[in-house]
Amino acid sequence: MRRWFKGILGLSLLGAALFFVPSLPSDLRDLRRSYNLRLLDREGRLLREVASDQATEQSWKALGQVSPWLVQATLAAEDHRFYSHPGIDPMAVGRALRSNWKAGHVLEGGSTISQQVVRLLMPPGDRGWRHKLAETYWALRLERGRSKQEILECYLNLAPYGLQTYGIEAASQLYFDKPASQLSLAESSFLAVLPRAPETFAPYQNLDEIVVFQKRLLAQMVHLGMATREDEKRALAEPLKLRPLDSTWEAGHFCDYLMTRLPPHTTGEVRTTLDLPLQHDVEGIVKVHLKRLHSRGVSNGAVVVLDVQSGEVLAMVGSVGYAEGQFNACLAGRQGGSSLKPFTFGLALERDYTAASILPDLNLYPKQLDKNFIPRNYDERFHGPVRLREALACSYNVPVVRVLERVGVERLLVRLRELGFARLTESAQHYGLGLTLGSGEISVLELARAYRALARGGRFAEERLWHGQPESEDKLVFEPAVAALLTDILKDPQARAPAFGLSSPLNFPFEVAAKTGTSKGYRDNWTVGYTPHYVVACWVGNFDGSSMRNGVSGITGAAPIFHDVISGLAQRDGGSPPFSRSDGLRQLAVCAESGELPGPDCPHSLQEWFLERRLPARRCTFHERIGDKVFCRYPPLYRSWALAQGIAQPPQGRQADSEVAVAFPDNGAVFRMDPHLRGDYQKLHLKATVPDWVEWVEWQVGEDKFRGSERNFDAWWRLRPGGFYIMAVAHGGGRSLASPGVRILVQ
Repeated sequence: MRRWFKGILGLSLLGAALFFVPSLPSDLRDLRRSYNLRLLDREGRLLREVASDQATEQSWKALGQVSPWLVQATLAAEDHRFYSHPGIDPMAVGRALRSNWKAGHVLEGGSTISQQVVRLLMPPGDRGWRHKLAETYWALRLERGRSKQEILECYLNLAPYGLQTYGIEAASQLYFDKPASQLSLAESSFLAVLPRAPETFAPYQNLDEIVVFQKRLLAQMVHLGMATREDEKRALAEPLKLRPLDSTWEAGHFCDYLMTRLPPHTTGEVRTTLDLPLQHDVEGIVKVHLKRLHSRGVSNGAVVVLDVQSGEVLAMVGSVGYAEGQFNACLAGRQGGSSLKPFTFGLALERDYTAASILPDLNLYPKQLDKNFIPRNYDERFHGPVRLREALACSYNVPVVRVLERVGVERLLVRLRELGFARLTESAQHYGLGLTLGSGEISVLELARAYRALARGGRFAEERLWHGQPESEDKLVFEPAVAALLTDILKDPQARAPAFGLSSPLNFPFEVAAKTGTSKGYRDNWTVGYTPHYVVACWVGNFDGSSMRNGVSGITGAAPIFHDVISGLAQRDGGSPPFSRSDGLRQLAVCAESGELPGPDCPHSLQEWFLERRLPARRCTFHERIGDKVFCRYPPLYRSWALAQGIAQPPQGRQADSEVAVAFPDNGAVFRMDPHLRGDYQKLHLKATVPDWVEWVEWQVGEDKFRGSERNFDAWWRLRPGGFYIMAVAHGGGRSLASPGVRILVQ
């Protein structure tokens, strides 16, 4: 009785509302509006046809041109009392209210197909109760002005079916490569559930989730008498064969990104900057190399190609296949490894450094280093004093950390943000000195933008995605001479040869400035670089952040992709021009060991580029000729390294009687013990320089006293935590002489 009374009351209220509702206004009479957006490549080739939020993607289909199974499945899924209500369904609303009240949140809606058509036709806005009332009001008016067949036809042509596809014909072609008139019951029930959650249902990633709803819908159709049990069994037994998405849309990642940048409600044709043949080439290169890397635990990659002068995005490959998640790795945040080092050295060149400056690649620990951060080179070796050019070209970690210590992390962070690295939102203290080694997250596109600034003489600007796009601000972030000097280093195959050899993927028959990077744990590796015409940024790794196997680095992972893309661009253009020389640079000869102007005893010199405002003025003081031999006298910082290498041992007879010194360790050195290594294996190699009259040396480390070796007076001391005072006491000829002491800290 209560249910009957509610039904009568609801119908009475609806009848009263219908009496006062006027006829349909003109703005809801044109149900077949179409405002398509067609994305074209730079030459007018179609990339994607996209419907706006009020439009169909494909041509309008009448009910007679749609599979009857699809019509029945849609009614069962959305509004099975469609033909019996006047535009709103009080029973459905009451059921939804009851379910939502019990659940404590919105579990289901009670909208009819008529209300959904109004929602699709009306401008987007707040989805609160006022909007719901307006939707109900216009649904009643729509029912008075249109037939049920017209309203259902409109819904099927406007409904969203995921992946920015609107209308059943577009959805049928997209997912099954067939017209909507040929859809089976299985295919129809699959498509009919998509409008429930078009933004979250992902047919190409989580088909099983949608199949669960499809099975429920088939059971509902049997319950409503729209299908038989036999129909249901045949539908459940029919496999769903989705059309490969890559064969449907061109440059999927690029188009997705473009649509986030276009002004709202853009319609008509948009000619983009993308070069479709180049896009196809790059996609093919990525697939080929990822097959090569599959056995080494690498599953995906990404590439961006920019035009240096215009900033146009010529190609964007966000993964090995667009259908595999539509995840665009070109926009994702990943640790950049060594790819940010050029910007640290750029700041150094702005100050008092030159490309010939000698940097310490030694076992020294910067004072500001976090206790969990100790820089190590990729080859696990220290290379002694190295020129800045070699440190950058070979991507040594230790020297760049020493440079950043002087330049300042805050200064680097500010400059990186000016270069468009928007993900670096934390404080300088958060990143620490590891910022230059990739402790912050960056994206492939951000990296391409920043290197484009170097290629443009230090001028940064955003990329361009379509013709007619408003120009972005063009700002100078590095002076042109500094950018040109960094380019000269990054394109120097001889400078990178000690680390990469002369036959690596970074070597070309034309000039290319390039840099690799590998993140901690081999989770990401990069190669990025440019010619005078193009910037190419490449990344390989795994979307889940897992490590690659067998030590895949930038030179073995991303660099071959980079090489093939750059080579293909040069072949397409008939060659690649050399970089032009920038004003503000001058080339001079310098000593290879000191980086200063060659002196009369310097055995080797080389040509180096300098900023004109920072030319070397001092003659080399490293070398001294004694008789027919030239000896290199390194500054105190490098003395122990030089002695260990056997390249700076002072000649016999040159020591003064008072010259007894601890050659290693240096005063103030800090050592850290490895908690996972046996103590027997953690020893300090003590070295001394002594006069030639010395017969033996006694070492004193704190309270420990022991004798050095008879051959070279060296000794090994087992590390233990604490602060220690070290001294060498030389004995011989009936006399003894102690060295000045050095203090060390063991942590």
